[in-house]
Amino acid sequence: MKSSLLALALGLLASSATLFTFSTNLPTWVLFLGWTSYFLLSQNIKSSLLIYIQQLLGILLAILIICLGGFFVEKFGAIWFHCSVAIILTAVFYLTKLKTLNVLPAYFLGMIVWFGLQTNPTLVEIAKAGGTLFAGFVFAWINETLNKRIMIVNEKH
Repeated sequence: MKSSLLALALGLLASSATLFTFSTNLPTWVLFLGWTSYFLLSQNIKSSLLIYIQQLLGILLAILIICLGGFFVEKFGAIWFHCSVAIILTAVFYLTKLKTLNVLPAYFLGMIVWFGLQTNPTLVEIAKAGGTLFAGFVFAWINETLNKRIMIVNEKH
């Protein structure tokens, strides 16, 4: 019975998530990447917020890589795009040595979001990416909360 309720909760919540992204024209895969990040990289709301911030920084770093890379390509040739990757990721390595904001995969996931969207870096597009990612964390938190409540109710019966 418990497994059936957990499965049903997940299925209904995931279908609600896709309904949300489809009806708002948001990238579903970004929402599910946020959902996955919640369960893989964080254990509570505070750590989720830090992971989310790092993913937002990853989005901004991807934009910076593209802009700096474009500059290098224009001035020095196509092979120089990769220099922008080296510069930015060298800096990210040192950023991960801080007490907080130190989860390298979170930065990479943020960069994956931006590179995967293949869109122009406007405030609207950045907000759309960040908002969709955040929605994934919210759906994951709802999923976790429902799971805990189902477990508590099951233990009482």
